[in-house]
Amino acid sequence: MRSTRLMPFAMLTLGLQLGACTNPPPAAEPWQKPDHALPTATDTSYCRDEARRQANILYPAQPASEARGLPRITDQRNFPAEIRFYEQCMTRLGYVRAPAPAK
Repeated sequence: MRSTRLMPFAMLTLGLQLGACTNPPPAAEPWQKPDHALPTATDTSYCRDEARRQANILYPAQPASEARGLPRITDQRNFPAEIRFYEQCMTRLGYVRAPAPAK
């Protein structure tokens, strides 16, 4: 009785494992140099930090209202600006967007 209840779970688990073997994971970083070199951790970390800093300068968070117990409110334009600054930094360092893999 117990093995019949576990059979669908076992088949699902086996199917997920086989599917994971046939499909390669997507590229973790869509940036590369013109010579197809992938970005270094130093470059991506530098650009993320720089983008976050510039976005926070451009769109600073509202101070917390401790009198009412409200949390700090971030500007909704902050995140898109951070993405834009990150892309500008990566381009400035000589990286270009990698082409999407063919399906």
